[in-house]
Amino acid sequence: REDCYFDGVQRELQSRRLVHGTPQLWPLDLLRLSLDESWPSGAGLARESSNQKRPFSGGLPRIMKGPTRWSKGFIHVDEMAPLDPNVGLLSANIYLKVPEGDETDDGIPVLDLWPVGVRSRWDWYRNALLLSGLSSQDPEDQARLRQQLGEPLRICAHPGDLVLLCAQRPHAAIGFSSGTRVSLQCFVQHQGLEKRLLVDA
Repeated sequence: REDCYFDGVQRELQSRRLVHGTPQLWPLDLLRLSLDESWPSGAGLARESSNQKRPFSGGLPRIMKGPTRWSKGFIHVDEMAPLDPNVGLLSANIYLKVPEGDETDDGIPVLDLWPVGVRSRWDWYRNALLLSGLSSQDPEDQARLRQQLGEPLRICAHPGDLVLLCAQRPHAAIGFSSGTRVSLQCFVQHQGLEKRLLVDA
């Protein structure tokens, strides 16, 4: 199974760079190159820990069609861990298409983000009942989260925009009634300025 995955990664990386037979830079490749040039220790694809060191996937397309199940979005975190300035996980989303809606100068609302600062295990334990809802799709848990977390920061985007967020903070992709949202997503692991950023799906 592992060999099939890594063989598929190589085929996927090559095929995404061909548009009508012409080689082109895929947007997530451009993001990885930009991170490599700007981060002090560089950036690259995460690799397996075995002797072969084959690369993991560099990201995936995400397509959402309306009407979405959660009109306000599903509040969650991609990693349940206290915030640490030296270690963390970022989620990168490049929006290729956004559904029509209440457009502002900043674009169409795509994401709600709650700037919750859980910075220790004690914070997790103290708020365990509330934070356990971040891994649940129960409507009551979602309603409790919205009530307790308060008003979110609303993120808007135009096609072509990159949104990079801390995956340990509660967030929700805003729902919509009609249309399609297309984005490319990858995760970026960081372990301090002295270590390379690792990109994977």
